[in-house]
Amino acid sequence: MWRKFILFISLLALSSAQETPKMLHAHSIVVSHKAKDGSVAKINVARDSDLRCREVPFDGKSFWSEDYPLQTVPEFCTKRFITTAGVLAPMKMHEKIDTYGELEVLEFLEEMQEDPGMLFVDSRKEEWYEARTIPGAVNIPFIYFTERGTWEEKKQEALKLLGVKLAKEGYDFSAAKTVLFFCNGVWCRQSPQMIEALLEMGYPPEKMKWYRGGLHSWLNVGMTSLSPSK
Repeated sequence: MWRKFILFISLLALSSAQETPKMLHAHSIVVSHKAKDGSVAKINVARDSDLRCREVPFDGKSFWSEDYPLQTVPEFCTKRFITTAGVLAPMKMHEKIDTYGELEVLEFLEEMQEDPGMLFVDSRKEEWYEARTIPGAVNIPFIYFTERGTWEEKKQEALKLLGVKLAKEGYDFSAAKTVLFFCNGVWCRQSPQMIEALLEMGYPPEKMKWYRGGLHSWLNVGMTSLSPSK
């Protein structure tokens, strides 16, 4: 009911604005995103579409030509990304680690707003996070755990954020948070490497989730994003 109310208000505001008309889809939630200065912004996360695109006739050639989308497709209907980087990842990393899609990510974000035991982690390097990320995500670069002996202080800060405590022998994971990790896309090895490093340390696999599509898939379907550096 609350989500429907948010959607109605968003649609009302958009319809009354003078800007390009957009439609927010039914899956819409409000997320708290904490900036580096400690300030918290409330951001409406949803899939938005430019309504003008609904009037454009599409066919298979428009979508899947050798130069897709065709140059004749209006700019407001297209999104372009680099797709030749990295290597493809398997659908499942570990038998006890759930692989998430966009709707599961939204559900996780919604639950996380009321549950301090949940954390959404952008595991890419800081400059990538600052360029663009998903609202609600905190940045814990994977290199804190893969480049051993280099980032020890940052690693300990990260472990504290994850709810992990130092023990007499190793680490205490009894209060470890349920964490959803992501990076650039199905071709990105950064979140898998971080998950693998945490598994090696003893982090419970059932408390880790993986958004395989990452930022590439998130943007490709028109989901809300932000640039923390701006």
